[in-house]
Amino acid sequence: MKIKLLVFVAALVIILMMLTSCSLTGGAVTDQCLSLEGAARDNCYSGAIQCSKIKNTQVRDSCVAELAKQKDDVKVCDLIVTSKTMGFCQYQIAIQQDDFELCKEIGDEYWLDNCYYKIALQQNDVRKCAYVSEVTQNLDCVKKIAIATNNAELCDRLSKQNRAECLFKIAAETLDADLCGKFAEDRLNTASCYLKVAKLSDNKAICNKIAIKDIRNICTGYFTDKEATK
Repeated sequence: MKIKLLVFVAALVIILMMLTSCSLTGGAVTDQCLSLEGAARDNCYSGAIQCSKIKNTQVRDSCVAELAKQKDDVKVCDLIVTSKTMGFCQYQIAIQQDDFELCKEIGDEYWLDNCYYKIALQQNDVRKCAYVSEVTQNLDCVKKIAIATNNAELCDRLSKQNRAECLFKIAAETLDADLCGKFAEDRLNTASCYLKVAKLSDNKAICNKIAIKDIRNICTGYFTDKEATK
C-alpha cells in the first residue's frame, strides 16, 4: 500500500511540474503586457527583454542593447536601428570583454572615443589614449594612467595645471620629493607638495625645501608638535 502511495505521489509531482513548465513557457498564461497600452506596454516588454514586441523604436533599441549585454554578443547590436544606440551597444560589449579591437567597429564618434578611453584605462595602456580624438579626453586619459602607474614622465605631456596635479599625486604616492621641484614655476603647489611628502614620509628635512615661509613654518611646526607629544 505504501509503495502504491509513493508511486501516486511521484506521478502527481511530475504532472504538476509539467503543468508549471507549460505555464512558464507561455501556453496557458496570458501576456500581462497586453493589458497595458502605448508606452506602458513597451516598457513592460522592455523590462521582460521581449524586444521584438516593442513598437517604439528608441525603446526597442535600448531593449536590444540590454539583450546584447546579457548575451555578451556584439552581433545582437546589429538589430539596432539608431546609430547612437548601436554605438552604445557595441561600446558596452567591448568594455565588458575588454576588447580594444571591438572599439574599431563603432561608427558613432562619441562612443568610439569613449570605448578607446575606457579600454586604455582598464588596461593602463597609454598608447591606446592616442586613439581618442577628443583632445580633453585624450589628455585626461594620459593623466589618469600616469597617476595609476606612477609614471611621472607622462605628466610632461599635460598642460601646466594638469601637469602639476599629476606630479603632486605621484610625489605623494611614491614619497619622491624631487618630483615637487619639477613644477617650481608654481610656488604654491610646489610648497604644498613638499609639505605633503614631508608629512607622509616623516622627513623633517624636506621642510627646508619649501620657499614660502608660512608653509615652511607649518611644516616645521608639524614636526615640533609631533616631537613634543612623544
